[in-house]
Amino acid sequence: MGGAVEIEHIPDPRRCREFIELPWRVNQADPDWVPPLRMAVDKLLNRRKYPFFNHGSAEFFVARRDGEVVGRVAAIENRLHAAKYNDSTGFFGFFECDDDLAACRALLAKAGEWVRGKGYARMLGPVNYSLNDECPGVLYEGSNGLPLILMSHNPRYYRRLLEDAGMRKSKDLFAYMVTRATVADDRFQRLMKAVRRRAPKLDIRPVRLDGKGFRADIKTMLDIFNEAWAQNWGFVEVTPAEVDTIAADLRPIVRPEITALASIEGKPVGMIVCVPNINEVLHKIPDGKLFPTGWWTLLNGLRTVHGFRTMLMGVVHEHRGKGVDALMIDHVIQNGAAMGYDYCELSWVLEDNEPMVSLADKAGGVLYRKYRLFEANTHDLHA
Repeated sequence: MGGAVEIEHIPDPRRCREFIELPWRVNQADPDWVPPLRMAVDKLLNRRKYPFFNHGSAEFFVARRDGEVVGRVAAIENRLHAAKYNDSTGFFGFFECDDDLAACRALLAKAGEWVRGKGYARMLGPVNYSLNDECPGVLYEGSNGLPLILMSHNPRYYRRLLEDAGMRKSKDLFAYMVTRATVADDRFQRLMKAVRRRAPKLDIRPVRLDGKGFRADIKTMLDIFNEAWAQNWGFVEVTPAEVDTIAADLRPIVRPEITALASIEGKPVGMIVCVPNINEVLHKIPDGKLFPTGWWTLLNGLRTVHGFRTMLMGVVHEHRGKGVDALMIDHVIQNGAAMGYDYCELSWVLEDNEPMVSLADKAGGVLYRKYRLFEANTHDLHA
């Protein structure tokens, strides 16, 4: 394997070419890897502007062997999580690594040392800041095909590498695939008719796209989401600053037919946010740069995307168990099929979220991908 592994602190990863470029090198032989947009990476790493840094902190490290970068990691403190759970948990994220156990161990040991220095005895990840951010977990089952927007994709050896480095399973996240054939299936249609008969009278309206209306609708949706998810494992509330960031990111790609608010007698009770799977297009921009020609590829490609992802959904507690969630999923799947979409991914779903797992099954979803979050006691991580 060459010389010894050395860990280097990266004060500003936005200015470190090797930190930014490593995912391209690690995944270069994988035809299903989708390069991130570089402007999105820069935004995520910007300590001055990215809203996570209003309530959290992170430090970034690379592993070098014989001078070459062979891995990277971020050590993360999420103070909102600490205040809510008081479970002595820090995090690691932005993990990329060659199939190099010594490098992986050294990176995790350094991240563990940093979070332990902040007073945390346990480290969980990979998460890129929090579960509210992009690409949580390691994909370990269902690796064939492009990932959907903001979902993880990684070399198949990552699970083995993390386990060999001393990490153990914390929680699995599931992704379900629903196809156009599901919508036409008699069983699905009978199920939806039964739900409609017993469900309260529900008004499902599309999200507004004008600037003021869109901002207001997204805020209402995320207020519902915060209430609906409050008791879910690992969840921390989306902050007002994060609402602004989410709204700005979603507005260029959101389709009102598949993003909706549900109300009963004028009171919002549920929300669902679906986004076209622009990874189908980003896959065609291998360098991740929108300029000079990537923007044209993106704009043209948006017209030919074949599917979408249901990325956020929630129903207020008062109206749980009444079929509101099933009717919202039916709404977006039916509309999506009418728009020409061939598939919808429901993701991600906690493995032990029994109501959502049951709903995904009833909606005809096929459990086709699994992601794993890992944890370890920080004292047990050694280079």
